[in-house]
Amino acid sequence: MATAAKASSFDCGSKAGFLQATVAFALAEDDLLRYIQDAVIIPKAAQ
Repeated sequence: MATAAKASSFDCGSKAGFLQATVAFALAEDDLLRYIQDAVIIPKAAQ
């Protein structure tokens, strides 16, 4: 039986794709999330 999986793919051969993959990974990891939050300015409307 086949199972659907939710997954993302990124073109890590490009700078933008590598950055997207890195940020997506960090956002998914509780121990890395605070480093991303400290490094990125999040607009108040998005919070």
